[in-house]
Amino acid sequence: MSLRQKHRLSFCYCNMGTMRRFFGRRRKPPPEAYQEPAVVRPNPEEELRSLRIRLVQSFVPSVIPSDKGFLPVTEIDKLVNYATIRLVLPEKASTDVFDFVCGHGKTLFLILVVGNEASPNDLLAIMESCRKHSMTDEHLPVDRIPCVGGKLPCHQRVAHHQAWDVFHDKIWAHISFRFFQDQAMFTAPVILKDKFIYELKEGCVLPITKKAQKPHIGHFSTVYEAEVHHAHHQDDRYFGEPLKVALKQLKPLTSEPGYNVETAWNHETSALEEINKLHHKHLIRPLAALRCGSEHYIMFEWADGGSLRELWESQGPEPKDLDPDRIMSVIEEILGIVGALSTLHGTNSRTKTGNVVRRAADLAGMAAGERLTVPVPHSVKPREGETKDYSPITTPDTSKSPRNLPEIQVRFVEPSDDEVSFRSEDPNRSYVSEESDASSDEHWRHGDLKPENILQFNQSQTNNSRWLGTLKIADLGLAKQHVFATARRKDMTNQKFTTSHYEAPEAVANLHLPRSRRFDIWSIGCVILEFVIIILYGNNGLASFYAQLKICENPHTDTLYFTVDRNVARVSDIASHWIAEILNDPECNRAGGSALADIVRLVRDRLLVVELPSENMVPSQISRCRADAGELKEKLEAIWGKAIHDESQRGDYLCFRKDRANIAPPAPLQVMKPKRTAAKSRLGDDLLKTQPNLETVGP
Repeated sequence: MSLRQKHRLSFCYCNMGTMRRFFGRRRKPPPEAYQEPAVVRPNPEEELRSLRIRLVQSFVPSVIPSDKGFLPVTEIDKLVNYATIRLVLPEKASTDVFDFVCGHGKTLFLILVVGNEASPNDLLAIMESCRKHSMTDEHLPVDRIPCVGGKLPCHQRVAHHQAWDVFHDKIWAHISFRFFQDQAMFTAPVILKDKFIYELKEGCVLPITKKAQKPHIGHFSTVYEAEVHHAHHQDDRYFGEPLKVALKQLKPLTSEPGYNVETAWNHETSALEEINKLHHKHLIRPLAALRCGSEHYIMFEWADGGSLRELWESQGPEPKDLDPDRIMSVIEEILGIVGALSTLHGTNSRTKTGNVVRRAADLAGMAAGERLTVPVPHSVKPREGETKDYSPITTPDTSKSPRNLPEIQVRFVEPSDDEVSFRSEDPNRSYVSEESDASSDEHWRHGDLKPENILQFNQSQTNNSRWLGTLKIADLGLAKQHVFATARRKDMTNQKFTTSHYEAPEAVANLHLPRSRRFDIWSIGCVILEFVIIILYGNNGLASFYAQLKICENPHTDTLYFTVDRNVARVSDIASHWIAEILNDPECNRAGGSALADIVRLVRDRLLVVELPSENMVPSQISRCRADAGELKEKLEAIWGKAIHDESQRGDYLCFRKDRANIAPPAPLQVMKPKRTAAKSRLGDDLLKTQPNLETVGP
């Protein structure tokens, strides 16, 4: 190759390299280090405003008071958490503040948020101050303390909780008013299982979301049907649901002389708190007693079936066909009520009446009043094909019945309030009166038993066929104390005050003496008799019985069950007439025996008895006095046991003739027997006296 050719080839290579470098793929620049995009922190003011909107939307309206709402406790955790706090508080907030707010100061934080007076920086400063002074949610609500945002001189300082010293910090100077005002919306109480009395601040908000428009209005109180928010109760039966309750509000009654609502509430809550410890199925359960400043409330479980009176009225004017299951359920529920009454009265025999019975028994060398017992609890029936040996019910010996005694005047020995005890012949034995609190054993009395105070609970039914549900004794608040309404009496000639339909005769004949526990036995006897009238004759029959009141001579001292003349009481001719006519009813007057007839005889011979045990009685006399709750329970258990045994034998003890369409109620009594003049005793002052039962006609 010539030199020229070599130079030409070299030139082409050079040009090709130049062209390759010019037109070839360019290299990428070397990669740089990765950088995160800049984080834009949300504005704490905007986050605070958003939290405030969500907080206000979480409030639930309350009806007590009606112009305020409350924050359910379940919403607090939803609103306050670490994520929320980090966005609302300034960036400089420490982890200790986050831990304090989320652990001990959630409610404090939300109260400050809703007030719309604290900025994020203010919130941080206040939370730091609360952590420093150990001011937590447990110290809410806070009373208004003087000199908020500063300190008073030593001689003007007011004692308060140490944690409340936080309010002396300057930061509170411009936000304290709204804090004290708003805290009520965050401190609505939760009705706990193991707490009964709640002392709340004036202006507090109760977690009551609904209240009936038509309450039951009484002289001393008003009772509402109400609902407690589902997050503010611990009743497992209604978990996640509102709890329906009966809310009783006591009236101040400043115009009523001698009455103080504070004292009445204290007495009633004290009685209910003790009675609640009995845990009896047939005693209504009080849930809470709340004092909200000057307002006083007591909360009870709600009876969805209404009162026994309402149950009677729902049965229709005509009697329903007799049904063994219905009659058995009546017997079982009456037995349950009497069992509750026996538990309420207790087993304390060291009362004055109890000592009279025991003393007479000691003198006779025997146990007073031998009773019939059934060794099976009344709530358990024998299984199909199973039979048990029950002691049969015995018909009382009418020759020894108080109905055939001559009319004698009996002085009640129940003591007055200042008569605590009396001594026996044995100087080593002292007897504590029935009204005295010196006895250590629990014993209570109701004092106002009537169909309106016996409530029906349908949700307690375990058997859908049981039409009666569960009956419970209510209005237990004045049990034993009888603070004002049941012990205080006006002049019987005053038209404004009349004797209660179900009161025992000693309420009139022994006007100024305390009531014994046997007072309740008379009342339950009246209720049982009217229940039998409803079963046999329907509401028309009961209305006919009530219409007999018009023939009473003095409506201020006489009832359908007893009449009083000059402080001497006897069983009313009306009650004696109706009992005799019921026992002559085809259902009751039959050779094979009748459960209803045995119940009516029990009412006649052991319950509607005027005479009470007195100091010098012997056992035979005491056995003719009014029964106590223990004896009544045993007698009813015997009737129930016989009914169970007869039912297993396919007998007709519970009912014989089911059709009641052509059976008329008893003919009304036209004229009362004339009252008899009571003699006066000359043992110092005139003594208040009563008489035993009059003779009655019938089996």
